Amino acid sequence: MRTLAPLVTVVIPTYNSQRTLHQCLASTQRQTYRNVETIVVDRHSMDETTQIAKRFGTKLFNVTLERSTAKNLGARKASGDFLMFADSDMELHPKTIEECVSLCLERGFDAIVIPLTTVAAGFLAKCRKLEVELYADDPNSSSMPRFFTRKTFLSVNGFDESLVCGEDYDLARRYEKHGYTIGTAALPIKHLEGRLSLKGIVLKAHYYGKTVIPLFSKEPTLALRGYCPTRFAWNIRRLLRQPVCFAGISMIKLCEYVAYLTGVFADILSRRPMIRDKR
Repeated sequence: MRTLAPLVTVVIPTYNSQRTLHQCLASTQRQTYRNVETIVVDRHSMDETTQIAKRFGTKLFNVTLERSTAKNLGARKASGDFLMFADSDMELHPKTIEECVSLCLERGFDAIVIPLTTVAAGFLAKCRKLEVELYADDPNSSSMPRFFTRKTFLSVNGFDESLVCGEDYDLARRYEKHGYTIGTAALPIKHLEGRLSLKGIVLKAHYYGKTVIPLFSKEPTLALRGYCPTRFAWNIRRLLRQPVCFAGISMIKLCEYVAYLTGVFADILSRRPMIRDKR
């Protein structure tokens, strides 16, 4: 008697994601592992995001809060034995789910880290791609699993919904503290960043800066390691072999960290009236 393959639920949080969602959902349908359900949790997009999700026949839910809440909602609505969390600007390799299920069933892992490769256009994209590769090769880099057994995910209460950035790092640390094992897949997911602009990078960093204080309060060491301004320079020899990209990454990081700091100060200033009211 043939045993039915375990069901895998792919959870995708979205917000105005029409540019890349079609590619993302198409890649979930092209999986060699066939027993898959897809859940899209949308934060009230104002573009064609929900229409695209409906065309692919996904289970669609709405949420008003940030992505940690969206991902936890997707996990609660999931029917799968395994959970995979993908961003709407990611394209899965056709064998991504097959490989992750195999690693969990055959080698007993409770969660799987899946490598990313950046797909984008222009000089900034080339610099960002090199930066991501440096982080992946860093032996001190923190792992961020995207694939989990549903049982272990629920046992640690999923993502911390008080965190807007760093929620994936935090979840990985809690997995380690509970003694769960984390493996690493070989097949990469494509991160579809499009044409990067310095303005877009700065605005994103400013937004994260406005939300980073809860992470620093909860996991100061983890936050400092993850957001260290010179983190990208650990392999200085490789960077020196590409001086133009080295200069580009340095420029990007300088702009990012100025934006992070202005975001942090904006958040602190916005909290001051609340502090006075409590008094």
